Amino acid sequence: MAFVCPDCGMAEQVVKLDHYYLALPDGSALKSSFAPPGGRTASYGAPLLVGVVGAFFVIDHAVVLGLLLLLTAGVVGLVVSRGVDEARRARVTWERQMFCRHCAICFVPEDPAG
Repeated sequence: MAFVCPDCGMAEQVVKLDHYYLALPDGSALKSSFAPPGGRTASYGAPLLVGVVGAFFVIDHAVVLGLLLLLTAGVVGLVVSRGVDEARRARVTWERQMFCRHCAICFVPEDPAG
């Protein structure tokens, strides 16, 4: 399926942004402006360690401190998880983007079904 540029209406100049990015030479100034979004590495080690320490305190009858540590581990784990999801969504959007070589614009094509 050929995509049409929303500005100029030309379909023959539209390419996928990730293909255009990979075709750019390494020394190109455009390489950094069309770069994919950075990936976020998930480090669940700290929340897991805090959760284990919290469980130890609950078992050792320091219930308030243990529950506070377990709650902290859960919140930090949720924040890490959401950050990874946002990075994943940004990457998917970047992979869907098209680039018009005539207008030099990036756009996400409309879904024909919706």
